[in-house]
Amino acid sequence: MSKLWQSHKPDQFLSQTLSQELSVSPLTAQVLINRGIKTAQAGRSFLRPRLADLSDPMELPNVVAAAKRVLLARERSEKICVFGDYDVDGVTGTAILMHTLRFLKIPATYYIPHRYGEGYSLSLESVKKIAETGVKLIITVDCGVSNFKEIEEANKLGLEVIVTDHHNIPRRLPEAVAIVNPKLADQPTRDLSGAGVAFKFAWALLRIAGEKDSRFLTSLLDLAALGTVSDVVILTGENRVIAKVGLGLINQNMRLGIKHLARIASLPDKISVNNIYFGLAPRINAAGRLEHASKSVDLLLSDDDVEAQGLAVELNKINVRRQGIGSEIKEEVFAQLTEEYVKNNKVVVLVGHDWHPGVIGIVASRVVDCYNRPTILIGLNDGVGRGSARSLAGVNIYKLLNACSDLFIDFGGHAGAAGFEIEADKVDEFRRKINTIVDNYISLNDLAPRILIEAELDPADITLNLARELEVLDPHGEGNPRPVFMSRKFSVADARKVGKDGRHLKLKFTNGLEAIGFSLGAFSDGLSYDKVYDIAYRLEANEWNGFDSAQLSLVDIREART
Repeated sequence: MSKLWQSHKPDQFLSQTLSQELSVSPLTAQVLINRGIKTAQAGRSFLRPRLADLSDPMELPNVVAAAKRVLLARERSEKICVFGDYDVDGVTGTAILMHTLRFLKIPATYYIPHRYGEGYSLSLESVKKIAETGVKLIITVDCGVSNFKEIEEANKLGLEVIVTDHHNIPRRLPEAVAIVNPKLADQPTRDLSGAGVAFKFAWALLRIAGEKDSRFLTSLLDLAALGTVSDVVILTGENRVIAKVGLGLINQNMRLGIKHLARIASLPDKISVNNIYFGLAPRINAAGRLEHASKSVDLLLSDDDVEAQGLAVELNKINVRRQGIGSEIKEEVFAQLTEEYVKNNKVVVLVGHDWHPGVIGIVASRVVDCYNRPTILIGLNDGVGRGSARSLAGVNIYKLLNACSDLFIDFGGHAGAAGFEIEADKVDEFRRKINTIVDNYISLNDLAPRILIEAELDPADITLNLARELEVLDPHGEGNPRPVFMSRKFSVADARKVGKDGRHLKLKFTNGLEAIGFSLGAFSDGLSYDKVYDIAYRLEANEWNGFDSAQLSLVDIREART
């Protein structure tokens, strides 16, 4: 499918002004402007985020009441249970609060529900189990804000509940002791992850408890960064501070669990956001997808080198198994995605027997990447379908599925990803309904893949120094994508396929520049040495055989336009 190139409008006056005030190139200044940064002060905060840029934790709604209730539990010698979600955000947030409670010498256990036996968030069954252990206070992490019935049941059983969550606020709030959720107030912290909220709560708790040693609090930022990056929240504002500082701590190998997991994943010495996305996060998630997420929590809580290494090895094995299951499902899914199917369907809805519900979401993401269609995969097991949905920018999959929620047993999610349970005999009705909704809601233009161009570069401006300077924009993620530039009228001197099965494309241009196009090997056959091309690319510093050079990481190529 041909891609639409869309360019930011350049602001030469402001880019020159910011360039001088921030001591960066006009190009870097323009990228900042494209991110909504219009002042030198905002630019300095973005380029050099500091812990001092984080807002006071006491500004979080209801955080003082929550912290005081926890300290009251310490006075009363009440047992506390931290109840977390089973994904990376919930696991890291759970670890943050468990470490904090241990630091404050408050007895606590944790509880992560089983993805398939119990489902997401609090359940009536889990509340009863926790009550039977003598717990008097539950603290939720990355969940709970919609659990009205479950918290009501907890209250009846003599338990009190503190909710820490970052999900959207429902029309009716549960009767918890305190609900700590940044979305209850219009403030800069609205976009915190679940782990980010747990970190700010831990901060407030330590302050109210009178703990003045900031080293322990700072040590939690690696976990907060891991959860923040993995949950794909917007990496600007406070999230950028958490991600930047936390990545620095991760790279100091201070936490045994993360250190051993990085080693077993063969990650480089300097771990990046991409290494979290594709190396650490999948392994931490794998336990909750195939077995139980408690293994991941234990890894992040461990202070024993042998134990941490053993858990890292185990998580890696589970992830290898997850990859194998995913490959089998992916093969089945892609076999059904004929050219005719994709042409005639604005949404992909496929059903398979015994597809593992913990893996189909990953496969759905691959379909979105390849075909730019919102994708819903449903695995049927024992008369129940468990569906995972993934979407593309600009198409809110949660809203689409919410219009079908009368057909679901259970349902939840957000704009980019959602999940549901449905009775097997209602799947066909769901397929018809979602296709009708999508036909009315989405145009073919909405499904056209887009490339957002930051700025146009003259080939003479493409230098190693510029590539190095652009690294100050790291870490990249949602809200701060890795910048894509364009240049015009390049002539090809050499084009060849490289890598396994010729999957990638290696280009040399007549002006001496080189480009690598990952997964673009198929472009090779259509290129001509007699034509000129416009290219869209990311500018990167490349090290090879001890030499550094500027390299173009190709995103797209098209015949030159005027």
